[in-house]
Amino acid sequence: MNKRAVILLIFLLVLIGIIIIGKQREQAIQLEQVETQAANELRRVAAEAQKARETALIETRRIEAEAERAKQEAIEKARIAEEEAQRAREMAVDAVKQKADEIQAKINELAAQSTALLDGGEYQKAIDMAQQILTLDPNSPEGQSIIERATAKLKEIAAQQIGTLTEGVQGTLEAPVDVPAIPGQ
Repeated sequence: MNKRAVILLIFLLVLIGIIIIGKQREQAIQLEQVETQAANELRRVAAEAQKARETALIETRRIEAEAERAKQEAIEKARIAEEEAQRAREMAVDAVKQKADEIQAKINELAAQSTALLDGGEYQKAIDMAQQILTLDPNSPEGQSIIERATAKLKEIAAQQIGTLTEGVQGTLEAPVDVPAIPGQ
């Protein structure tokens, strides 16, 4: 009976580990998708800036043939396009920084909540919330630490429960058995 409980506990721990690894992998894939989307958006903005630059240069060449005044107008358009491209790049960089700040704020919030759950003895909920941290940042030391601490507590509780069950079984086996007398014998 004791070996079965230990095997069951090991099986549960392995199953929890597999689930955690699966969630971490899924979270890493989601983070990679977000990064890919951000990179694609950056490339799109750069392509638009390049297209605007090329359009301005073509316009400048056409206007140079007409007159000096037309040339000055085209140069002004090119300058405006460059400023817009610069603003677009700055906006893209700001958007990426803002997203990173939002992610870090969310990580901080989740870390505080999962630490509170851990302190409150809600270890599985703390692990689940720490998994959300790892979805946002697979290398988060906070998320990994919370999972490690909660897993250790769950193992400790499981060991205590096994000990209690073992003592209960041993106590039952050591207790004398009263066999009632059969009337008439």
